Amino acid sequence: MSNSDPQHSTPPESEYSEPIRLAGLCIVLAAVSMQLWAVLHAEPLQSANDRSRWATVWSLVERGTWAIDEIDKVPEWSTIDKVRHRSDESEPWHFYSSKPPLLSTIVAGLYWLERHTVGYDLRQHPALVSRWLLVLINVIPMWLALLSFRRSLSVLKVAPRATLVLLVVAGFATMLNPFLTTLNNHTPAAVCLVFCLAAMIRISAHPEPHAPDYFITGFMAALTCCFELPAALFGVISFLFVVTRDWRHTAKFYVPAALVPLAAFFITNFLVTGGIKPFYAYYGTEKYVYVHEGVPSYWSEPQGIDANSESTLIYLFHCLLGHHGILSITPIFVLTVIGWWLGIRSATLRQRKPVQMIGASLSVIVLAFYLAQTRNYNYGGNSAALRWMLWLIPFWWYGMIPAVERLTQSAKGFAVIALLLVPSIWSMAWSMQQPWRPGWIYTQMEQRGWIDYRTRVPPFNPPRYSVISNQPDVTGLNAAWKGSGSASGSTFQILTLAPIDLDGDNVRPWDVRLTTGSGEVVQHATIVVSENGLASGQDVSHIVRSLPSTMPSRETPVAFAHLPPTEPWIVEFLRGLPAPRPYNSASPRYLKYRNPDGEVTAVKCVRGASRVAYVDAEHGRCWQRCDVFYCDEVPFGVAQWMITVTTAATNTVVKHEIWTSQNLP
Repeated sequence: MSNSDPQHSTPPESEYSEPIRLAGLCIVLAAVSMQLWAVLHAEPLQSANDRSRWATVWSLVERGTWAIDEIDKVPEWSTIDKVRHRSDESEPWHFYSSKPPLLSTIVAGLYWLERHTVGYDLRQHPALVSRWLLVLINVIPMWLALLSFRRSLSVLKVAPRATLVLLVVAGFATMLNPFLTTLNNHTPAAVCLVFCLAAMIRISAHPEPHAPDYFITGFMAALTCCFELPAALFGVISFLFVVTRDWRHTAKFYVPAALVPLAAFFITNFLVTGGIKPFYAYYGTEKYVYVHEGVPSYWSEPQGIDANSESTLIYLFHCLLGHHGILSITPIFVLTVIGWWLGIRSATLRQRKPVQMIGASLSVIVLAFYLAQTRNYNYGGNSAALRWMLWLIPFWWYGMIPAVERLTQSAKGFAVIALLLVPSIWSMAWSMQQPWRPGWIYTQMEQRGWIDYRTRVPPFNPPRYSVISNQPDVTGLNAAWKGSGSASGSTFQILTLAPIDLDGDNVRPWDVRLTTGSGEVVQHATIVVSENGLASGQDVSHIVRSLPSTMPSRETPVAFAHLPPTEPWIVEFLRGLPAPRPYNSASPRYLKYRNPDGEVTAVKCVRGASRVAYVDAEHGRCWQRCDVFYCDEVPFGVAQWMITVTTAATNTVVKHEIWTSQNLP
């Protein structure tokens, strides 16, 4: 940047005009108001990622342990971001969050205060408690960080108009805002980085060392590293930055301040893991990959984007310009790249150069680090942004200063800024309430078929129209399914009889009974199922026939087509639906049960689901859905099926039946 640039004579904030100062404060206030509104309307327990931390918070306060076994059994609290760990082979296994425990411990301290004053339980009132805790740990610190950023711009003598643009960018145009609505490590790390950079800028701008700035730099740099482990390199750089300016102040203030969060990090980590390595450093080991109660961990069989196997070049493209692209989702950061080029080439304004050079170098190094993690190319999972780069965003704010100052000198320059700013704000707003879902670019690309990270489950071939998937070739097999929910106490039984000659093939009829809990038979019939019809995927009404009470000798051939239709209740029961509709295949699931030895285990099942509309005599138009867990290890190939009936008008559940096999292996 040339020496004739106007910002060289820019006055400090105290000399800015009153309208400029008020405008800056108004921008910050508007941004914080938006963030506060979003947090107070955020859904609790949004993803496996934040549930992992919330589970630790609850367990620490309510049970006095970092183990999350108890809370993880609650469906809405369960998380895949967990590890299985025990201190030695004589101890039982326990589940723990895979996240470093320091942040969760801090939040647990705040929750403990709330629990022992106001009294609300996080599990019983998750929305109320989590929202107010997020205000304390996300919104208020971000508000203070924006004020600190505003003051540091005056120290750097940034032009007034450029200052206002930068505040708009920081407050409204980055993907930090959506993550304020959830418990995560990225926004606290970014906030700590803002405070740290502001202190470093003051140290660079003032020739005389100021003890508080060295203290703040040490404490915030170390805390940034604790929240974002890839920021460890920044911690080293911050130390070199201060020690080359005044080693005495570094020793007296920076080092002691840095030791506080570092000690807290290692102590809490040791208490949980028994060592200094955090759990997620064990990714790919037996702590992540295991079988518990017959069910493999999620990371044994990752799904969707977590199973991505793209090349490094494609991954890099999507990290920069694609569906998770830093420059595609928030194009305003194009000005950061330009600003780095202008700022680093400039021979003046030396207090800006350290932040420029550190920010540019760290951004490249961190991106390269994650590109090297080829076994985990998942873009940070199902999230709205490249979340492991979010902590670097304050560097990107400072990086764009030279470019913004140049552009704000003309109307055309403002037009360029607006062209980049509007889509950045749109990306932020689109994901504001859903940070753990893919962003709008991802959604558009997926809808157009340009990307597809879903784990495809092949359709049933042949189609399936029944909860029954096979016919056992055994006489005297007695299989039963016990009902629960609306069918509580009932049992559905099938007994295979001696074979008969059906169209030239030996086929075993079924004795079918529906009984109450007291053993009273409610429905009873003897039926025969066409094996060819079942194997070819025909509807139940076409493949099931009733056998008459008086049959000719078993040696006498019977024609399937001449047998009378079976009773309607059998057709609907075996179909699972009141009208024929093929079942759609879905990803496999594990059905847990307790075996005869009393141990909890599981069988792997192939899922099917279907839904039809019908008119109910009592409730009018309704939807009936049937979900089936097919399993070849179980007689007749079905481990469980669930029937749910809801009214079409109000979506009220009026019936929910679960039928579970009593012949699980």
